[in-house]
Amino acid sequence: MRAVLICHNPQMSLSMGETIARVRLYGPEGVGELEALVDTGATFTKISRSLASRIGVRPKREVLTQVATGEIISRQAGTLDAEIKGVRDTIPVVIGEDDEPAVIGYTTLEILGFKINPVTRELEPTHALDY
Repeated sequence: MRAVLICHNPQMSLSMGETIARVRLYGPEGVGELEALVDTGATFTKISRSLASRIGVRPKREVLTQVATGEIISRQAGTLDAEIKGVRDTIPVVIGEDDEPAVIGYTTLEILGFKINPVTRELEPTHALDY
């Protein structure tokens, strides 16, 4: 059985290097689609524990992450396929609590080949650096 979950974050105040994007997440047991904050200040993409469970994301390791308060916490991390604007690839994700907003981090942007245009706040294709 394939589960599909669609979430929508209410409109929020955005800072420089942030925008909202629709992302489709493919796990071994289902597909989720949501609108999430794209934050170039975040390393990883973060999804809720309930979404991770619903689509079958299996934690592979623990990672230390620094949250907005400056506190360093441990989070479970795994991988799944993500698709933004028709581009799909495997990305690392961390699993947050259900009351935390979903975030698309810069690792996902780099893997999928996107950047945020600072003027329009739109995701645009970009190229990888090889040096």
